[in-house]
Amino acid sequence: MTHTTDATDTTTRPSDAEIATVLRAYARSLDVLEQAIRTADPDRWDDPSPCTAWTARQVAGHAMQFLSDLVELAGDGPDPDVHAAVDFADRAGEDPSLTWTATRGEIEAELLTQPDRLAAVRMTPLGVEMPMLDLLPYQGMDPVVHAWDIAVATGGTADIPVDLAEHYRAQFAPVEATLRERGVLGPRTDPPADGAVGELLAFCGRHRP
Repeated sequence: MTHTTDATDTTTRPSDAEIATVLRAYARSLDVLEQAIRTADPDRWDDPSPCTAWTARQVAGHAMQFLSDLVELAGDGPDPDVHAAVDFADRAGEDPSLTWTATRGEIEAELLTQPDRLAAVRMTPLGVEMPMLDLLPYQGMDPVVHAWDIAVATGGTADIPVDLAEHYRAQFAPVEATLRERGVLGPRTDPPADGAVGELLAFCGRHRP
């Protein structure tokens, strides 16, 4: 499928204020992942992570691959195959921090500063069509939770803002059952008594140490 954008079609074009609100939240989510990657102990990238069966390096590669898939999804070429086999350790590379610099630059240049691409309606990995701008509030949970996975595995830091945790938990609540049925989310765990961040991690099946 080849994507096209009709410059005269304004039916799906959000306002500048709507775009700014979504992009601010999304940038903050990327900041959490960046913090985890930058503060990781470089000798611990191959340690096991809380994300079952993946090392910290594989988690980082997965998170970065998903971001690159978003860029492709919003572009004018064929849809990315989000189910294709990917060597996530290889995707992260020997130095995930260096790979992250390139990946964040790619998504900012090719998607987050391209209003036409943000307004484009696509068939998303969630199985429904929506504008790219509407997808970002869903996809933004991925870098946040995987930042925590990386930080736990490598001794790094992932400071998840409480308001972001509340936002993503509320965003996914209406579709929780569907996502668990599809295997997108594993079984939830019992949340610790530490508020919204713990609730979000439990929602995503994580146990806080």
